[in-house]
Amino acid sequence: MAKMVGLSLVVKQGWMRKAVALLEENLPEAEYRKQLEEHLSYEIDSPTNRRKAREILMRIWYLNSEGVEALQEEGRKLIQKYPEKLTEIGWCMMPLAYPIFLDISRLMGKMFEFEDTITTTQIRKKMFDEYGERGTVDYSTTKIISTMRELGGIESSSVGKQTRVKVEVTNSEIVTFMTKVAMHLGGSSYYTFSALTDFPFLFPFEYKLAKEAILQDEDFVTTNFGGELSVSLKS
Repeated sequence: MAKMVGLSLVVKQGWMRKAVALLEENLPEAEYRKQLEEHLSYEIDSPTNRRKAREILMRIWYLNSEGVEALQEEGRKLIQKYPEKLTEIGWCMMPLAYPIFLDISRLMGKMFEFEDTITTTQIRKKMFDEYGERGTVDYSTTKIISTMRELGGIESSSVGKQTRVKVEVTNSEIVTFMTKVAMHLGGSSYYTFSALTDFPFLFPFEYKLAKEAILQDEDFVTTNFGGELSVSLKS
């Protein structure tokens, strides 16, 4: 069965900031949608593209996706507390709503381990291997790469060439949230503590995870095997 793509539009930073700002007003869904639509109408003339942008933004920042509701709620609280941290928090909210963002960012993270600059052509080819050579995959891949630029995780040194931006993360709450998202999306039942800073999809971020933060957060379950701390998420 073909994997779902769904994300077929460049999500602009200004749109994301508006979607985040509206969260503070605690609006019912219909009113949130209406105000977001009004904001987008200043930039997007096409009703079809405006609807796409609105629904993508709502799926990322307002609506819940099955199985990740608690993480999405934590992300919403964090972005309201630290609105200036859109890069870090937004990067984690995107794959909770759109798994293809995870696939592309994880792929790019692995590629950046070997090369400082990677090309859009390389990324598209590897995505075709996973999703099949569908036009929607090709289109979506380029849009997601542009969205990553809007988030501030990559830069384009020239057309079709991507370099990663190194973003230092020192806020312990955000580091903990990033870790929870990465563990959930990673698919393993548990991780060694030393592996918790080795998630390719978080390639733009440089951070240190304090052992105390893991031990003090009730969302984590820790055990000790052979002298090494193992960590899992509370089910």
